[in-house]
Amino acid sequence: MRLFVFCAFVLSTLITVACSGTQRREAVDLPEFEQQISLNKIWDKSLGDPYAAIFSPIASAERVCGASAYSVLCFDIETGRKIYEVAFDEKISGGLGVADGEIFLGGEDGMVSLMDSNGVVRWQSNIGNSVMGAPMAAGQTVIARDVQGRLVGLDRDTGEFNWDFQAPSQSLILRSNPGLGVGLSDSIIAGFHGGIAMNLDSSAGEVLWSVNVSIPSGDNELERISDVVGTPLVLKDVVCMATFQGRVSCFDIETGQPNWSVRVSAVGSLGYDDERVFVSDEAGYVMALDRNTGAVLWRNESFRYRKITGPTVMGSWLMVGDLEGIISAISVVDGSYVGRTKTDGSPILTNPIATDNELLVQTSEGNLYTFGIDQNF
Repeated sequence: MRLFVFCAFVLSTLITVACSGTQRREAVDLPEFEQQISLNKIWDKSLGDPYAAIFSPIASAERVCGASAYSVLCFDIETGRKIYEVAFDEKISGGLGVADGEIFLGGEDGMVSLMDSNGVVRWQSNIGNSVMGAPMAAGQTVIARDVQGRLVGLDRDTGEFNWDFQAPSQSLILRSNPGLGVGLSDSIIAGFHGGIAMNLDSSAGEVLWSVNVSIPSGDNELERISDVVGTPLVLKDVVCMATFQGRVSCFDIETGQPNWSVRVSAVGSLGYDDERVFVSDEAGYVMALDRNTGAVLWRNESFRYRKITGPTVMGSWLMVGDLEGIISAISVVDGSYVGRTKTDGSPILTNPIATDNELLVQTSEGNLYTFGIDQNF
């Protein structure tokens, strides 16, 4: 299993090299700008070394939690006071999911765990393969994805095995932590390799509909990689998803019928507000798309080759992290650059997380930061 994970890492490196071709793509310097907001650090904590795993913090009620390779730590979101730390013998590989105060996590050797709001591990269940991405809950089922794209449904109360579902496999995949979304009647929306997305009944794992977010194309296997990236974006009666070397596409959440589609090589999860869907692409461009039609409203080119995260909306601003641990803020209205702040200098690999008042960021060195926005500096 560790060999499979290592191969996925190597393939992701080869993809980066292949996509850059012979042209050297150096990261641009961030622009000079007229500061409109100040991103102020509230507190920061060391979570511990993630050992190359891709983790994102989670927020629930008045706490924020993050993972290292072998532990989960939770803090008071306002003060940074540590509430609890739970150690695990197995390396955590799938990150953290949260619902109703419960935390779900997966391990490199296949263990899925459920912790209650007090940090007590209520059950553990082994799905037989390394967990990829954060497990999630849909109704009374906890769903975990393994490194080969298989979904497993576990009873939320006991951890007992209910069902599994194997999507078509691909020979080359991206090294990413794809998320899962909750659709109508606690159904599960999941993206897979090859640009495929499916909506499944959470109680039985039966497919309700299947769509192509994008169709792979190209002269070789590297060019034909078109995996769904990020977490499905569920917006009332619509679900939107994006692929690497593919498209951003939105579908009717009940039927899977397509609404619109725009060609883009996406990275990270999509952002959104009442009028727009936001996407970061492989080259470092950030785009705003009309939520109803997919029309491109603006494009910010300030981040070329800076390996940015997907965009996160916080109020009137859009937040992205980059390879130098910098968080940048741009306007949701026109994409103008309005603010920035620094973390520890290591890459930020996942979308920042926005709560009502705080922005949460976890760096690849395992440090957790919370920031607030000040428009009256």
